[in-house]
Amino acid sequence: MIRSAAIALAALIFAALALTGPAAAQGADDEGWSVTLGGGALYAPTYEGDDESRLSLLPSMEVTYGDDFFASVQNGAGYRIINTQTLKAGPIGRIAFSRSENGEQTFAIGGNDTGDLKGLGDVDASAEVGGFVKYGLGGLTLSLEARQALSGHQGWVADLGASWSGRSTFSGWPLMWSAGPRARLVGDNYSQAYFGVTLSQSGASGLHAYGLGASLIAPLSRDGRSTLVFLAGYDRLTGDAGHSPLVQLRGSEEQSSIGLFLVRRFP
Repeated sequence: MIRSAAIALAALIFAALALTGPAAAQGADDEGWSVTLGGGALYAPTYEGDDESRLSLLPSMEVTYGDDFFASVQNGAGYRIINTQTLKAGPIGRIAFSRSENGEQTFAIGGNDTGDLKGLGDVDASAEVGGFVKYGLGGLTLSLEARQALSGHQGWVADLGASWSGRSTFSGWPLMWSAGPRARLVGDNYSQAYFGVTLSQSGASGLHAYGLGASLIAPLSRDGRSTLVFLAGYDRLTGDAGHSPLVQLRGSEEQSSIGLFLVRRFP
């Protein structure tokens, strides 16, 4: 029932995107298309729930059209149908990449392939579609994003967050920062796919993880097109994920990550 309703909602908002997108593009008087390219290093758990981490070198690419359309691996692809100073909302799609039970990772450059996932089977890449809402008041931003996977884990995911952002200077160097709490809720299918939790073992769908995230952006050029981005996060798995045998016997409820990326925007 929940899955059918989510798919119907996704179809509705993507239809709205198809109807409003061209009109918005024709009347746009903003900067038009822009591409941001770069890459960096990320030190994070080998898989969600692992007690060991690996260093990976990851590419970074984002395509935007004005302040309405955005598409990137990190932030998904979305369109701000409602785009005011305080309220932003619209459809969004994301790709959750596949997970192999042999523990191999394409971009990893440090650490060993884990054997923890043997016997759990592969999880195919998941195409997730849904919608997002962001409400900003001064330096505070509240966000909600809900998605349904149409492949792969085939579960629903909801991300909630609150962040405080601002600008500072360090030794005359301009810095933009953001930090705040976050939480993720998931359905039973998600827990079954990633943590081997069967329906008989699963509790009610609900809180999957909670934690904190922070970012720091330092412009490296006067025009602001080249920037250095620092990311850090801490999450604690709970619910079915936190209590699963995979996490309790082979991994950890504590999940931390840190990353550093260099990017440049064109034009």
